[in-house]
Amino acid sequence: MKSQLSKQEWEVLLKKLSAGEIPDDEIGPAIVHLSKPLDPQRVAVAKETVLRYLGHQNSWARHEAMWFIRWAGIREENAALIKALTKDEDSDNRGYAAMCIAHLMNGTADSTSVNALKTTVLNEKEDAAVRMNAYAALIEVATKQSGSDFYIEKKNLRDIDWKWVSKLS
Repeated sequence: MKSQLSKQEWEVLLKKLSAGEIPDDEIGPAIVHLSKPLDPQRVAVAKETVLRYLGHQNSWARHEAMWFIRWAGIREENAALIKALTKDEDSDNRGYAAMCIAHLMNGTADSTSVNALKTTVLNEKEDAAVRMNAYAALIEVATKQSGSDFYIEKKNLRDIDWKWVSKLS
């Protein structure tokens, strides 16, 4: 697929995605092509269709639907990212949801985001990489400082400031 679709190509792709006519392994690229370059009008038109893929059986389709929210800066869909953080069956997607929340809510100290990220960090049954992504995101949302060392695993669970996490509300 070429990088920028004509209006007609874009409309055809959206119609196919909306009708479920795109094969699972092509859904992710289709979402990206609908979104690039970032055009607020196209995002608004495609939004409901793309958001339906947050619950798709294909983990990459869910990932790219989260990417769409982050890319387009759709803060009102932060709850969908929080749901993915806590409910997605794929640990990579849960970790990615944390990163998307950090991008959308950076420096806002949004209490809903902080609580969801904190809960994930403290969940000893959660995958360690997801917990580290959640901690990195928590740093970014609560303080607007970078949490990148935890995203790229330069640091690990032993490096988490557990006292700080516990004090957050």
